Amino acid sequence: MIRLIATDLDGTLLTPDHQLPSGIFDMIRALRQKGVRFAAASGRQYGNVKRLFAEEAAGMDFICENGAYVVTRGKGRASWFPPEMAKEIARDILDAGMELLISAPETSYVLSAASREYTDAIVYLVRNTVTVIEDVSSIAGECIKISGFHPEGITDMAPPLQAKWGGKLHCDIAGRDWLDFTLVNKGDGIRSLSDALNIPLADIAAFGDQFNDDSMLQLVGHPYIMASAPEPLLKKGYAVCERVMDTLSDLLRSMDASSC
Repeated sequence: MIRLIATDLDGTLLTPDHQLPSGIFDMIRALRQKGVRFAAASGRQYGNVKRLFAEEAAGMDFICENGAYVVTRGKGRASWFPPEMAKEIARDILDAGMELLISAPETSYVLSAASREYTDAIVYLVRNTVTVIEDVSSIAGECIKISGFHPEGITDMAPPLQAKWGGKLHCDIAGRDWLDFTLVNKGDGIRSLSDALNIPLADIAAFGDQFNDDSMLQLVGHPYIMASAPEPLLKKGYAVCERVMDTLSDLLRSMDASSC
């Protein structure tokens, strides 16, 4: 029995132009009528995801910033970086030649020295709430996720940072361009929802497409990986999904059939 469905957004639920698929709100309402809650599980910030799902957000749950900010029934819980660790990670990202994005529960921070193209993308494409700062020191105690970005990909930049920080925190590749640092991961986020909603992990379905989704997929009873995912994830034995909406429709029909 499935009582909660959690889905990643970019590369998973969203269309290639980063929009919600047609019919998603009708689907969320139909699932709710069957007693199934719906959660967004994303590396994006809470404000961004809440705006995206504004029509149904009041009845949803959210795993944001790769698990660093979890909202259940409107109540949020954040996992904060120690300030000195935050500053060191930020320096390492900049030294590696990447752009820097620092996340807090209510905003994300970019440096005034960041390229205009990058800042515009965060504001107008990603649609984050953004605050421009001069340096990291002023907000080091407000960090819940720290990310590095490079438009040409992070394949060569990620391994040294993962080697340094991997034993101390989560350092996850999120697509070809992003490397995300958090003290928790989406697995911690889904466990938090499970506990808060009193829904066993075995009764949760989750969808993802990248390595930052793997911790969540490993825990739930019904894991789905997108067909476009990297080969190592496709080999893990998760159910393969072409389109989330098609799989949700199949799940909904099976619920209807079982209730007959």
